[in-house]
Amino acid sequence: MWWPGDTENMDRERAETYLRRLAEVELRHAGPVSAGRWSAERTDATIERMTWVALALISVRALDVEAAEAVLADYAAALTTRPRFGPGRPMPRAAPPLPHGPWRAPWFTWPTVGRQAGPGSSRPAGSRSPAQDRLRPLGETIRYRHDGLNGALHLLSYSRTASGARFVVAWQVSSAAAGGGSPLPSHLFGVTDDQGGRYRLSFTGSGGSEPVGEIRLHPEPPEDVQWFELEPPGGPTLRVDVNPGSPPDDLRPWVQETGRSAGEHLLHQSAERLLISDLRFHSRLRRRSDRPAAWLGDVVAALAATGTLPSVSPVPGQLAALHASMGVTGHGITAPPAHDLPQPWLSLLAYQNRKPDPPPAWDGFAAVAATLPELNGVRLALLGVLSLGSKTVLYLRASGQGDADEPADHDIPLSIWARDSDGRWHAADLEHWSRDGREHVLTLYLLPPLPTFAAWIEVMAAGPSSEVGARLPLRWQ
Repeated sequence: MWWPGDTENMDRERAETYLRRLAEVELRHAGPVSAGRWSAERTDATIERMTWVALALISVRALDVEAAEAVLADYAAALTTRPRFGPGRPMPRAAPPLPHGPWRAPWFTWPTVGRQAGPGSSRPAGSRSPAQDRLRPLGETIRYRHDGLNGALHLLSYSRTASGARFVVAWQVSSAAAGGGSPLPSHLFGVTDDQGGRYRLSFTGSGGSEPVGEIRLHPEPPEDVQWFELEPPGGPTLRVDVNPGSPPDDLRPWVQETGRSAGEHLLHQSAERLLISDLRFHSRLRRRSDRPAAWLGDVVAALAATGTLPSVSPVPGQLAALHASMGVTGHGITAPPAHDLPQPWLSLLAYQNRKPDPPPAWDGFAAVAATLPELNGVRLALLGVLSLGSKTVLYLRASGQGDADEPADHDIPLSIWARDSDGRWHAADLEHWSRDGREHVLTLYLLPPLPTFAAWIEVMAAGPSSEVGARLPLRWQ
């Protein structure tokens, strides 16, 4: 009888064997020798192909990083026995470092490779449970004046998590004095709670280009605090209620199974990256890149050979159809194109096919606050939605397992999507992230941007086999 640990080792040996056999095939077909030299372009391409396949097998937990790097190092060493190629350019003597793949993002520390984790998996000692976290949407604005600085501070939410208590804020400043340093004189704000406690404040921006960030409270407030009074310089005092209460039943977070394997989840993320790249290109936020598509056929073959992609899976055919509809060729997927594309993909394709006019530029914010159920050891807290010009920004925090000094960069991230009250879908694209203790601060763009008439959004985060979500009312201000 095979125990779970034995099965994992067997699967990982199978993946390593596959990668080594692929290396042997590549060595035989890397390209013809011409005048005693190897083509630089062909050699770079074969190394890149091997790297993408290795990244895919790592991402689905079929192979660990050390084994993949060993195979790539052996492959690069074998190439050094070939004649030199190109004037003054030798073959590589070591495998290139594994880069971030299009389906990987370095903001989470996930459970260790091979561990079975899902909704409700255990947390490290000393971490707070979701029940201990306190989140409250606010939707208040406080105005201040000081030393030529005239501004408005929009309070999106209050949260108290493992890394402390804070207000998530967006700001508007109408003064040239804001050009240097912090736009908020947080050291001049007075804050008192319902128990008479007073607090110092510190301001931290999101790290990106958007006017959104956090005002941290020092010391940490008591668990049962009910309200705070904020006393801004040159403005009226504002009392804000931070008692979260219970959400209505139709707004409670949910968990459901997706039925996808790890390989199918990975291919879905590849589709999302292609759609997001196209939306970014047309919105002039970033140039379009089809580069990963060149190795998708190799990735699909590797996932199928190692058992992480079912032989009857419809996803390769759906992915082939998506590329065909977007005019992207050279992906190498041999499955015939399918016609039953997932609804989120169709929604984004329809948006692009309509060739809509640029959305009207407008600024506003919606106060939201919700914690999604834990998924694969990661918990997301949604803390604010902003409309800034023609962009929609989703601000959230993520907490995960592990105490590593640096976030892991070889694990599967969650796919984050939103569906609005009109039934249209929006892909979430990471714009900026930063680490704060055992949590990560994330700023994401929703693509395409939310329409001004959206009454609510349903935010969903998907991992292999399961997804979690919550419906959030949007009261734009």
